[in-house]
Amino acid sequence: MFGSHPAESSRKGMSNAVAVIGLGRFGGALALELMRNGTDVLGVDHDEATVQRFNGKLTSVVRADATDEDVLRELAVNEFERAVVGIGSDIQASILTASRLVKFGCPAIWAKAITEPHAEILTQLGVQHVVNPESDMGTRAAHLIQHRILDFVPIDDGYALVRCTPPLPIQQRPMDLLNVRQKLGVSVVAVCRPGGQWEPIEPGTMLYHDDQILVTGPTRKVERFSNLA
Repeated sequence: MFGSHPAESSRKGMSNAVAVIGLGRFGGALALELMRNGTDVLGVDHDEATVQRFNGKLTSVVRADATDEDVLRELAVNEFERAVVGIGSDIQASILTASRLVKFGCPAIWAKAITEPHAEILTQLGVQHVVNPESDMGTRAAHLIQHRILDFVPIDDGYALVRCTPPLPIQQRPMDLLNVRQKLGVSVVAVCRPGGQWEPIEPGTMLYHDDQILVTGPTRKVERFSNLA
């Protein structure tokens, strides 16, 4: 093993930390972003070069076989309340690692899936959050290409949050007079003026062509809304 040993951490400390297993492009980027946001991260990977690359960048980084339950217990991964399985190149290792975390009773598990069957198996195991980066990016890109949408975030099946410019029919009129939710089935929740910051929509807010807005609602309805002319 390479790097500092997490067994010295207290149970409380681990509840506020995240174990990221698999430090490839997905897991590595996620781990670094967590660190930037002030979250302690234990990184685990089987590849020595990868572990060395992250040494000093994460709270702890260890070279280990995450499919081995005894090894995970030795690293105290069973005490973490949040864990991420970022293994993508080896589906068997991903599934085995996820099954260990489920067995530990980890309250919040995220796992990367590279195929739909892989995602289905992870879900059946009891993984609460299954992420398919390539599929998700493809879906997001399709919405950006087809509609006048600047960003698209699926919230749940058939429900989304989008960032777009205000359609012409809702420009330069107070929002409380438009009844957007009643008439169009979506909610305009925030606006960002050019060079400004995001602010919540108030009843008297008026929108202009160079604003950006956040809109939530059923996916088809927010798409139709973004294309109003």
